[in-house]
Amino acid sequence: MRPGTRISFPLYPPHSGPRRAECAKEILATSQGALRGYQGAEPLGWFAVPLTRRQFLWSAAASAVALPGALEAQTASTSSPGLFRHGVASGDPLTDRVVLWTRVTPRASAPVDVRWRIATDAALEQAVASGTVPTAADRDFTVKVDAGGLQPGRRYFYAFEVGGERSPVGQTKTLPSGAVDRLRLASVCCSNYPAGYFNVYRCLANRPDLDAVVHLGDYIYEFENGVYGDGTDLLRIPEPRREAVTLSDYRIRYATYRTDPDLQEAHRLHPFIVVWDDHELANDAWSGGAANHNPEQGEGDWPTRRAAAYRAYLEWMPVRESREAGIRLYRSFRFGTLVDLLMLDTRGLRDRQVATDDLAALTSGDRTLLGGAQERWLFDQLRASRTAGTAWRVLGQQVMFSRLMPPGRPVLLADTWDGYQASRDRLFDFLEAERVRDLAILAGDLHSSWAFDVPRNPWGAYQPASGAGSLAVELVTPAISSPPLFADPVIRERAGALRAFLPHLKFLEGDSRGYVLLDITRGQLRGDWYVVPGVLERSAAERRAASFVCERGSSRLVPA
Repeated sequence: MRPGTRISFPLYPPHSGPRRAECAKEILATSQGALRGYQGAEPLGWFAVPLTRRQFLWSAAASAVALPGALEAQTASTSSPGLFRHGVASGDPLTDRVVLWTRVTPRASAPVDVRWRIATDAALEQAVASGTVPTAADRDFTVKVDAGGLQPGRRYFYAFEVGGERSPVGQTKTLPSGAVDRLRLASVCCSNYPAGYFNVYRCLANRPDLDAVVHLGDYIYEFENGVYGDGTDLLRIPEPRREAVTLSDYRIRYATYRTDPDLQEAHRLHPFIVVWDDHELANDAWSGGAANHNPEQGEGDWPTRRAAAYRAYLEWMPVRESREAGIRLYRSFRFGTLVDLLMLDTRGLRDRQVATDDLAALTSGDRTLLGGAQERWLFDQLRASRTAGTAWRVLGQQVMFSRLMPPGRPVLLADTWDGYQASRDRLFDFLEAERVRDLAILAGDLHSSWAFDVPRNPWGAYQPASGAGSLAVELVTPAISSPPLFADPVIRERAGALRAFLPHLKFLEGDSRGYVLLDITRGQLRGDWYVVPGVLERSAAERRAASFVCERGSSRLVPA
């Protein structure tokens, strides 16, 4: 399909009714029956054999059960089936500006002029900025505006218009300045379209008090349908129906995801601060390739595929684009004197993953997870945050930071910071030398919920009862819809041994999808893990699974 070609998606009524049931019955009658099981490796024990990340996650997926009974048809969009089928979004808020996004589904291939407006009221009568921006096939008819001239800590409303047709009205919020008493963020990851409904996004849309949503990666999955989730019975088959490899493929894949009404509503109501992980490119990606990139199977060279994935990501995500050459997704967000949020790219700039038992490579100082420029930037940002007297520092990044195995031992997951131990040690050295405290690390990727104290060596001088020796805390968010870690009963069984083996582990839950709610005041950082009952039916139900608090100055988590 050529870039800019109009993409047609089936549209179903947004509410239940005879026609919706009829549509579902017609499609289900021609489907392949029950949802097929996911492909994956045989389950492996925690300590018998070190796991690759792919085995670690995919073995859990292998035991996902078939879907019983008929399922609701998907509603394709909360917006009209006209020009703005993919909704609106905002992101990368600063004190005086925010990125506004939409996509026009054109009726012809000619360029389109899109009017935009941002105001202080939902009726858009009290406008503070407006303008016109062109879009065309060379950027897949996406629209991105960096709307400036705004006031700190204010809620705004915005919309787009083409030829008299208006988009849904979105809401967004700028960052506060000066003294800030409280901040509320939600962290999410791993939204797998064919694996189930995006109920977690619906839960976020139902929270009017969020300051921002922090998406830690795997916003899309590149696989063809049936490889890591079969959406046939849910009417959630990602397009194109092959693996996404080319620029056109990635664009169409984002377009598929952005027809989801719950994803659209979360974007419409909250600014997103995002960074990618591997599936926005290819499974187990690194700077020079990926485990799931196969030139011998006609997938071309890696630089071309990576450039295509990055371009589509910039087009479809409400992220402020860097003027620097190459990949640059690391950036900072200052919430007054309360929080400095530092978003890291632990995927696109890393060296290649190595074997889990290659101790020389795992500890080699020549290998990097962040790349030299990003690592220097991180240290500069942390130093500046401490000097400015900011109360908290939060790292938004993709993969688990904490140790799962003692120093000098093979690791379980070489795709995490355990596989790049020199990079982690340099960060530890910096935190100790510069006396940087009150640091919280966010992670995703593992489709499960974890809470850690973060000492340099959990089996060394660290004292679990008091938290002495901990330099930070880590909060790992579960998946939005990807198969949970404990879908594999073998991994579930081994989890008890893992809990006993890790003195710094405070919480582990691997059965559920969900998100982490962060409430931050000057005195404490609180993390609440919320989980949803399932993803095979649309639902806004959720429950709180755990709550932990880190008091300022303690660098430890205790039950709330």
